[in-house]
Amino acid sequence: MKIIIIGAGIAGCTIYLELRKHLPKQPSGEAHKFTVYEAYDTNIDTTSDDRGNGPTYSSTLIVGGGLGVAANGLNVIKRLDENMLREIVRGGYSCATMNMKSKNGKVLARMQPAGKPALDGKGQETMNTVACSRHGLWRELRKRVPDDVIVTRRVSEVVARSDGLNVVSFVDGSPSAEADLVIGADGLKGLAKKALFPGEKTDPFPPHYE
Repeated sequence: MKIIIIGAGIAGCTIYLELRKHLPKQPSGEAHKFTVYEAYDTNIDTTSDDRGNGPTYSSTLIVGGGLGVAANGLNVIKRLDENMLREIVRGGYSCATMNMKSKNGKVLARMQPAGKPALDGKGQETMNTVACSRHGLWRELRKRVPDDVIVTRRVSEVVARSDGLNVVSFVDGSPSAEADLVIGADGLKGLAKKALFPGEKTDPFPPHYE
């Protein structure tokens, strides 16, 4: 099966690693073919001194700034690669308790560590939330994606054909690519989402926050 992932940010890299590890091989025994298309060329070793005044995008150092990875997210990373989990924890700050407050300082929710019985039957193995830089998390994921899987090319359109194949076109006029499965990891306003509703002029399912 040929699989195209649009976007090589945190979501795109994670999806690739998950599928590569857990997706069963084809009946023929052949491995699936993956291609990840990313509009921007971001060096893994980019630092805050290198960011300049250029545009921001999904895999840059400064978008999002910092974030918190809760126990459920850390367990996903652990199942992918325990060494990666250690690197992410080492590069961030472990938070035993996280409080969500109103603008007036009232505590709305308090999140405690998630745990399960330890292997020796004594106490709990806990997994705290880890606060880290967005770029640091992306870098650890990106390091584990082979360079030849990622193609720096901006997608212009995704079309789902009636024969079951999907066609991905590009801004630079490069030949279109066909795939059995296209996964959109290019954001809420991404082109992959638009392909699901080709007749809609506006987003039928816009993000909603309360």
